[in-house]
Amino acid sequence: MLVVKYSHEQYQDFVCDFLTRYYISTGQQITIVTKASLVVKLWGADLTGIVKLIKNRYSRANRGIPPKDAVALLRSLILMTFTGETSIPKWVDSLRSDPFLAVLSGFLPACFSTVKVDDVPADPIPGVGTFYNYMDRLIRKNRILYKSKLRKLKRKPKKKQKKNQKLDSSKPGVVERLVNRVLKYNNAKLPGNLESTLNQILKDVFVMPSLARGILGDPNKLNVAADGTCMPTHASYYGKKVCNCKLKPGERCDCLRLFADPSASWGWDSYNERYFYGHTFHGFTACDSFYSLPIHIKCVSGERHDSVTSVYELKELVDLYPGINFNAAVYDSAYDANPFYLLNMHYGIKPVIDLNARASKPDAVSDFIEFDKKGIPHCKCLGHQLRNWGLMSKSFRRKWLFPVQCNSCDKCHLYSEKTFYTKTSDNPRFFTPILRGSDEWKQLYKRRSTTERAWDRINNDFNAESAVVFTRERRIVRVFLGAFCCYVDAWAGESTISITDIFPVLSRFAA
Repeated sequence: MLVVKYSHEQYQDFVCDFLTRYYISTGQQITIVTKASLVVKLWGADLTGIVKLIKNRYSRANRGIPPKDAVALLRSLILMTFTGETSIPKWVDSLRSDPFLAVLSGFLPACFSTVKVDDVPADPIPGVGTFYNYMDRLIRKNRILYKSKLRKLKRKPKKKQKKNQKLDSSKPGVVERLVNRVLKYNNAKLPGNLESTLNQILKDVFVMPSLARGILGDPNKLNVAADGTCMPTHASYYGKKVCNCKLKPGERCDCLRLFADPSASWGWDSYNERYFYGHTFHGFTACDSFYSLPIHIKCVSGERHDSVTSVYELKELVDLYPGINFNAAVYDSAYDANPFYLLNMHYGIKPVIDLNARASKPDAVSDFIEFDKKGIPHCKCLGHQLRNWGLMSKSFRRKWLFPVQCNSCDKCHLYSEKTFYTKTSDNPRFFTPILRGSDEWKQLYKRRSTTERAWDRINNDFNAESAVVFTRERRIVRVFLGAFCCYVDAWAGESTISITDIFPVLSRFAA
């Protein structure tokens, strides 16, 4: 049965005792001074709250070998991420060869006797399999989409998109259908997915303590931003043939193949202007935070559009944080859809979304239109009023047709099949809760870059993208480890504790 083996204060005493024994007493103080930043970061990171969140992943029986310390395992993985190591086997070798890393993780050094010692609750350094088993417990493996790794080969698309243009949704109107479904079953929660447990850990262990410290902003008026990032997989997109088809040169086989990452798919990277094979991670970050900290992360297939993912994730975000009052949410032009505006306003969130150039271009006949005092459009050439052709409720527009022209009329070059549209006063895209183009709107939209900085730190500083990982489950854990490191780094930045406060004897070395 999983329990908290020792408190965070006991961990601090353990670090002081063993680092003093191995380095200060032997005259190797310089090792602690050069790695002081790691000591300070983990010194103030209380991770004991994770035990109650993953307790149901362990057996409740008291028989057999007791489980390894879950807090020390998470602390060790965070330390591994801080040091830039991406290989679990190499990290275990580092723990066994470097007592500093073992002690800071909360494990007994390899050179220390493994015999049970009184008043030392720490475990010996675990093996490689223990770390992998622990990472599996952090995700909902019962929610894996593909039970079988067999599927058909999907070729890389040949048609390229334009510069800075995202891949279009394969199903037009899918955002509207999803929003209607979410509003219809508003009281029901979405079923758990692979990252449900990790999002709960992110909330209870990192987000809520940060809110209490005032790092994220005002919980009664919290502004957030959302964006996605491409995450290529190291698994092969060709797969492995398992059939016995005998093919001639140039022939192709459509039989099922074995894939290491069957949930990966082809997606378009609009920044690098190329296709990638993998997944897309979508996240919400706190706009008012100086540290650009993520508060919710979701993993989907690489081909899914951000506007589709945002409908699901916004629902999960509101359900996960019922005690937080979200004030405004900032998005880029990929989310510019009327139903998504309505979904945000349904939850009391003010959407700040840039207009999509492809959906908001002026009409080709706008130069031939003038409005009277009542706002009714007229044709400039002949002065005739346009025919009111009815209200389009779904797009919040009114359709107008030009007057019918006779065959002998050469005064106007416009034809009767030409149309003109006007926006209604309840159009959520143009008449937003925060006036589009106002100073408040511009200041909030500037904070949209917090998501880009958050993904940059997770992918590059904490190596979530460069780690050689072949499955979606392992990639999810690496991304969340990077998010955890962002919070631990922010806590250390807000803390006033230095290495000399922990080890006063190092004051002359630190100077």
